[in-house]
Amino acid sequence: MRRPTKKQLIKAIGYTGAAVVVAAVVAANAAMLLFGDTIDAYLGADSVEISDEQKSAVMDDGRNLARRIEGEGLVLLRNEDDALPLPATTTKVNVFGWASTQWVASGSGSGQVSGTTKGFLDALKDNGIEYNEQLAGMYRDFHGERAYKSAGALSSRSTEFCRLYEPSVYDKNCYTDDLLSNAEEYSDTAIVVVGRTAGESIDCPGKQYKICARGGDVTMDATRGYLELSSEEIALLRYVGSHYEHTIVVVNSTNTMELGELETIPGIDAALLAGPTGEVGADAVVAALKGEVNPSGRTTDTFAYDFSTAASWANSGAMGEGLYTNSRGLYPADGTKNPNIGADEEYDSLRFVDYVEGIYVGYHWYETADAEGYWNGVSNRFGQGYDGVVQYPFGYGLSYTSFSWEVTSRTPGQGFNVSRDSVYTTTVRVTNTGERAGRDVVQLYCTPPYAKGGVEKASTVLVAYAKTKLLEPGESQEVELSFTLDDVASYDAYDKNGDGFNGYELDAGTYTVELKRNAHELADCDFARTQLNLRNTVQCGEDLRTGSTVANRFTGDSAVDGVSIDGSNSGASITWLTRADFAGTFPAKCDPDRQIADNVAALNLYGEQDVEADAADYQGLIGQGTYFDGRGSGNKAAHRLTDDGELTEFARSLGENYNDDGWDALLDDLSVDQMTKLVLHGYISTSSIDDVGKPLTKEVDGPSQVGSFNQLAMGVGYPSGTVIAQTWNDGLALEYGRQLGREAAAIGVDGLYAPSVNIHRTPLGGRNYEYFSEDPLAAGNLAAAIVAGAKQTGTYCYIKHLALNNQDSYRDSLYEWLTEQTLREIYLRPFKLAIEKGGATGLMSAYNRIGATWAGGNKALLTGVLREEWGFEGAVITDYADHQQYMNADQMLRAGGDLFMDGVFRNGQFKYGFSAEELSAASGSANEARALSFYTNLRRATKDVLYVWLNARVSQDPSYVRPAKKTGVSWVRVCVAAADIVVLAGAATLIARRRSRARA
Repeated sequence: MRRPTKKQLIKAIGYTGAAVVVAAVVAANAAMLLFGDTIDAYLGADSVEISDEQKSAVMDDGRNLARRIEGEGLVLLRNEDDALPLPATTTKVNVFGWASTQWVASGSGSGQVSGTTKGFLDALKDNGIEYNEQLAGMYRDFHGERAYKSAGALSSRSTEFCRLYEPSVYDKNCYTDDLLSNAEEYSDTAIVVVGRTAGESIDCPGKQYKICARGGDVTMDATRGYLELSSEEIALLRYVGSHYEHTIVVVNSTNTMELGELETIPGIDAALLAGPTGEVGADAVVAALKGEVNPSGRTTDTFAYDFSTAASWANSGAMGEGLYTNSRGLYPADGTKNPNIGADEEYDSLRFVDYVEGIYVGYHWYETADAEGYWNGVSNRFGQGYDGVVQYPFGYGLSYTSFSWEVTSRTPGQGFNVSRDSVYTTTVRVTNTGERAGRDVVQLYCTPPYAKGGVEKASTVLVAYAKTKLLEPGESQEVELSFTLDDVASYDAYDKNGDGFNGYELDAGTYTVELKRNAHELADCDFARTQLNLRNTVQCGEDLRTGSTVANRFTGDSAVDGVSIDGSNSGASITWLTRADFAGTFPAKCDPDRQIADNVAALNLYGEQDVEADAADYQGLIGQGTYFDGRGSGNKAAHRLTDDGELTEFARSLGENYNDDGWDALLDDLSVDQMTKLVLHGYISTSSIDDVGKPLTKEVDGPSQVGSFNQLAMGVGYPSGTVIAQTWNDGLALEYGRQLGREAAAIGVDGLYAPSVNIHRTPLGGRNYEYFSEDPLAAGNLAAAIVAGAKQTGTYCYIKHLALNNQDSYRDSLYEWLTEQTLREIYLRPFKLAIEKGGATGLMSAYNRIGATWAGGNKALLTGVLREEWGFEGAVITDYADHQQYMNADQMLRAGGDLFMDGVFRNGQFKYGFSAEELSAASGSANEARALSFYTNLRRATKDVLYVWLNARVSQDPSYVRPAKKTGVSWVRVCVAAADIVVLAGAATLIARRRSRARA
């Protein structure tokens, strides 16, 4: 082989070097411009046409609404001898408890409230009540800010973030004789604050880690859980209850607590459940203490005296997760670092959790167990039977006034025959019979027929509720409640009734409908109970709204991914709680560790064989269309989406109709590169497509504050999701959603990662504060209202987290096993309601697995249930994909997902994707089915993402004028352009020099 000359080498090196430089510049530019979208979204480079005065007015409206939400979400738990409201003569109070100086405004994580928040002590002073400064000073001197508060739950362990701080009331270094005597002289009224906080990536610990002495070390009490009162808090309550004429407890907690001591310690007169209050909600707590607000909240969880009585307890939190003993080498036990603990530490194993309780979550368990006599043998200091188990039932709450109910109509009436689509409606006249203005909540429940050994059913299920307006003494209001019998259909995944059918069914028999004060207490009025008859069992084979077939997709041989989510074909041997034998199947301890089965391990990560399997579904479509033009057509001008910032008529037609013929024309205009950029890079913004006038749109967290998480511009901080749910006011939730949309528009935000509708499966959930309830109807209705309200302002929502993100310990790749009945009836129903009632077009998937498959790449869920059964039109975004080998963009796309949240550096990629040239080459080749699978889904995902934005804009209430947002200067793009000039000039110089040397 002939060797090149020196001159030829110099010339080649010159051109090659220049090519390398240019190639490097192009690659660097692409990366920087993608990163620039993140920077631009973060800095808010776009300008919003709104004055400072207008923006301030929007935020003031929000703060007023936040106070209203807290006021209606406050739950009066106890009020002996009308201790509350405080007498008008009360102008000074002693506030006990270290938590009073570290008031909980929110939990930690993406649902948190950021910025300055008002605490309880400041709210007292601002509302005309003085507090004992000496007492508060002692607590501040005892311990300042919570450890790890600044780091947050995302960068700490539960044993660090969830610590208790409380000096012993007998510690004379803190509670001096002088301080205690001065306090008694200061006021005869004592308020004791009990506080707990949790957050994203952790669950509450099952033990107490606490500091009880000034400057002392952390000690551990293994006899009590974090959500129980500590021995120091109990001692303090005993002291205060015996030394003060008036003792009120304020519970300021992100999670449900065990509060039995409030009933057994003498001298505790009243208790108020405040929850996390957000930016200004503490004002409403004080207003309630003074009687300016009458608490009208109701619990959205069951408060048990002992959490271990819950059927879900043994398999909850970190303590309830099992280990796969043979999982080393599988993700994440393959050297992957755990990003959620604030330490450089690898995952030690794969973890799983079994939802052995099935549908018996919260009151569905406690009320059904009572109906079956499960509590008959209970006798303790709290009471007998059910009364010794449940302190505050689901839906419980007191008032400063009293109400009477009268049923004025009910249709159909007692003993009528009904069918699947029968609507039961009752009208109730609520009258304020007390001496103070207040609101009441009317609750309607249904008891379906149950046969022992048949499909699992709860003894009572919430089917409707209504909240009154503010009723003055003597004033009445009629409220209407209704539901369809289909709402209480049970999902029979195993043909328990032996009729050869799997799916939703209504068993023949009596359906008892009851008006209740809460899940346990029947209303004391005539016609509170109505019995309806269904003559024959009804098989609900099609969805009533969409007409689509509903069938098993996760069970046995019907499992789309091949692994049954109940573990039945993977050797899990899980014992499920059954109503036929509560005593014999109640889970007293966590399911033991076990080996991971081969078919489960095979789905650990998405790979080549999975791409081939997905492509096989497209073999029959080969040759049916021109689907490989990935370069985009030249008709972009005819299909522009915006003109001077306003939607074109073409865009409006697309936003109004997901099936508009114009969609294909638009997608034909777009290149595969443009679609790939849009779909792959979804963190806090979605990409612009300049050719068709699609601007860069901005999306932010969160459920309680627009831009709460890692953003410079933020909206108002609201009370937590649980507090909003405790209002039991869908109308207020609608108003809240609209206000979130107004605030988003005011600061240049287009969409929200909110609301969060996961179920309070157990009290330990680290993110329970941002979720609504243990009940799927309450969660779904509230989400629907918030989404609908936001859309009235042109703001879209991505509802979180589809599905099963009900606990956070080791959430990344957590294997979750349950029955398909449980999945559908409890955990998917809130999302379905939000879509059907609220018009939700955006959802966010979850970190965990559903059975063996990642939720964000689960075809049975994202395509089968969501799109085929529910008729969902819109986009599903992943959660933050910090480990992209697991949260896999290829898997997401082919399963029915749409938008990849690839993170700050926008480094997402399709390993099994195709460029325009590769698509063209694939036509007629062995890769044709794979190319078709990719390109078809890429077009669908592009359409879905654009539809979310367009649909929100066309759904905007005409009476609302959304502030215009103009594209601002992108300083990243300016810097890139400047760098290009410098680098390319240098490359030109290099080429000139090399040519000169070559000539020599």
